[in-house]
Amino acid sequence: MTEEQFQQIIETKADGRLKHRESRKIEFKVNFNINSMNYYSKTFASFANSSGGIIIFGIKDKPREPIGMSNDNFENIDPEQITNFLNTHYSPEIIWEMYSFTVDTKKYGVFIIEESKNKPIMCTKETKKQVTSEGDIYYRYSGRSEKIKYPDLKNIFDTNRETEQKKWMEHIESIAKIGPQNIALIDILRGNIQNTQDKQIIIDKELLKQINFIQEGKFVEKDGAPALKLIGNVEGVETYTPNFNLDDDYYTTKELGEKLGLLSDKGSTSYLTAVIWKYDIQSNPSYYQHKKHQKLYSKLCYEFLKSKNITLEEAKEIHKEYLKRVKK
Repeated sequence: MTEEQFQQIIETKADGRLKHRESRKIEFKVNFNINSMNYYSKTFASFANSSGGIIIFGIKDKPREPIGMSNDNFENIDPEQITNFLNTHYSPEIIWEMYSFTVDTKKYGVFIIEESKNKPIMCTKETKKQVTSEGDIYYRYSGRSEKIKYPDLKNIFDTNRETEQKKWMEHIESIAKIGPQNIALIDILRGNIQNTQDKQIIIDKELLKQINFIQEGKFVEKDGAPALKLIGNVEGVETYTPNFNLDDDYYTTKELGEKLGLLSDKGSTSYLTAVIWKYDIQSNPSYYQHKKHQKLYSKLCYEFLKSKNITLEEAKEIHKEYLKRVKK
């Protein structure tokens, strides 16, 4: 989100009140309080289960006016603490980002929650004071986050079924192009890989229960779960999986910025974000991975950017270019 986009959302009328109301995609709060995550998480989940949304802190209620936050709680947020809370109480994962803005000396905080690709997001553990209970599914209605109604839940399941059917058609089309004789299949129930010569490779079933299969462009699994690793040629079927030490070889955006010396005086990653955009880092799976709400960058990415010898002043100029391009 750019500052220009944010200012459009908090634009006011002549009487000082906001033009925008709370809606299916926007919710307003006065101040952030980590102890209220029980309540915020309902909104996170409801946005993820509908079409995504924004929570803005620094907006007064009755009348609805942009007054800014009166404390530093938002600035002191540890994003990992929020992610851990969400992952403990909801599944599948909720993808989100956070931004800070200062407008007319007033400070505002923003959470942006993405629409989930794996609906429905469900509460898996009761929160404090029984704000949410195991099995709850929340959905965003007009200005409210509520337990989902049957028509909306049915629509999610219908959409999932249509998506699955579409994927089957894509697989069938791919098989037709490649040729059935060149296809090898893995049976995740029995642990067999059947190749074109009718010879089999057997995977230990205890390992099979724990496997997180590596998807194309998604090598990163920092949770320590076992991953299936195939090396070399398996009876004519060539397979390859990068062998990374994921805890040591990947960096968060802030860690990468610290190593390259491209953080702002306040520790913001905005200059580095512009540099990443400039060199199209996020389109290269050997440089960039996305896990939950975290953006992760490889040692290869670090070495590449380091070779460019980008100074902080040069990064600032790239940031100006980036802002102009984003605002178009």
